[in-house]
Amino acid sequence: MRWTAPGSELALLSAQPATCLASDTQLVRSGRALFSTPTLLGGQAAKAGLSCASCHINGRGNPHFLLAGVSAAPGTADVTNSFFSAARGNARFDPVAIPDLAKPGKVARDPDTRALEAFVRTLIVEEFGGQEPTPAMLDALATYVRAVRACSGEPSVGRRLGDQLSAIGDGVAGAELMLDRADPQGARLAIAAMRHQLGLIAERYAGPGFGRERAALLGASRELQVIGDMPDLARISPALERWKADFNKGVATRLRRAEGRSLYNAEHLARSLR
Repeated sequence: MRWTAPGSELALLSAQPATCLASDTQLVRSGRALFSTPTLLGGQAAKAGLSCASCHINGRGNPHFLLAGVSAAPGTADVTNSFFSAARGNARFDPVAIPDLAKPGKVARDPDTRALEAFVRTLIVEEFGGQEPTPAMLDALATYVRAVRACSGEPSVGRRLGDQLSAIGDGVAGAELMLDRADPQGARLAIAAMRHQLGLIAERYAGPGFGRERAALLGASRELQVIGDMPDLARISPALERWKADFNKGVATRLRRAEGRSLYNAEHLARSLR
């Protein structure tokens, strides 16, 4: 919540713009997984827990985003601020409104030009100081951004456990796609995205009554770390499939049963923020 306007915490944590995508292919899902992990951006952004999705919730905007020294008003950010990367720091405070990726922007999105891929690469490496992304990672990220659409009526929907469980599924799909493309960096980043989602779930199961759930989430995250560190890439995909089956059968089932008592419940969330 370090980048949320004071008084907006409940609004941010309880509601979000609905997701509408032109397609839901494995490549789009892979890009969505990478889009949501702070590890992609690296540097100070990763240390602060910021991902692309922190500013662009479900690919849209975030009117509640406010980071001291980076934002002038809620919903703005200065991405050429040296806080993120000295390489692009311009010694000026010039925040702009966070763009809605469902709307046309300054960068051409025609896949034939590859302009969007080049722009995304510049954002990651130069503006945020992240590690050089692979071609497969850029392909996935750009394909996801191209797929983002505005939903009819611009509905807002509640935040639920299912959001994180779906994102974990995106991570599995992304890791498998990256492995198919012989891209271990992309596969390990997709696994990092899954672990990030497990952490977000754990934050919702706070309090003394959820010790077993948090322990199970920590165990699942450590298992993913072991899988991601496997030197033999051929072993990662079957290990992920086993992990996914065990997680869905055990941990996810337990979490669903307890969701109503967790901070996914808007009333419980509101009380916790008082």
